[in-house]
Amino acid sequence: MTTSAAKAALRDEKTCASACMFAMDALLGSSWRAWEPETLWLSLTRMRVHVPDENREQIMAARSLITTGRFYYDMHAFEKTCMSFNNEEGNYDALDDAPVMYISWAVAEAEMIHRFYEDGETGVLDREPVCYTAIQLHRAGFVQAPTPLGWAQKELDKHNANDAACKKLCATVREGWAAAPRGDDLLSAAFPETPEGVQLARLAAVHVYHERRRKEREQQLAKLKT
Repeated sequence: MTTSAAKAALRDEKTCASACMFAMDALLGSSWRAWEPETLWLSLTRMRVHVPDENREQIMAARSLITTGRFYYDMHAFEKTCMSFNNEEGNYDALDDAPVMYISWAVAEAEMIHRFYEDGETGVLDREPVCYTAIQLHRAGFVQAPTPLGWAQKELDKHNANDAACKKLCATVREGWAAAPRGDDLLSAAFPETPEGVQLARLAAVHVYHERRRKEREQQLAKLKT
């Protein structure tokens, strides 16, 4: 990784969390993970690297992910990380209500970062993040969790436990999503304005966002390798 590529990544407010972490390692070595934030930003400023607030937040969130693990058991840390990993500045005075698509992508980023820095080990989400995700799914009207958030389905089902029609809809949506197009065909797919169609459209929106972020990450990481 060249110094110029690492600096460019940190300056770009659209850079993903994993790319920011790798860029920080390239410029400051591994010891930066124990430094005070002020020391980090001052050191980078001396290198003529201005890090936008969005990247500062996700760098701090990613560092906390691998040094404290709070993302995996603390609802508040989980929520703020979900916002940060989607290049959003979190509101530390109130709950942010992270959108479902943000949660989906943040968990994928967290998994990649955790595996890289923890010798391939996968982090396990505890009850608070799982329940938080189920609530966000329920509030957004999902009866079937998007595939990347399948671990929240059991908790989501509890919100609809007494609704027989909802249970039937969930089964129908599962079948419909399995048969739905993927790739570019999904971008142009038209879903009917029926209960099932609305659910499929929600799943499609999350899938499209997730795939767009994944491709952006691949491009960003490829630049760092040149």
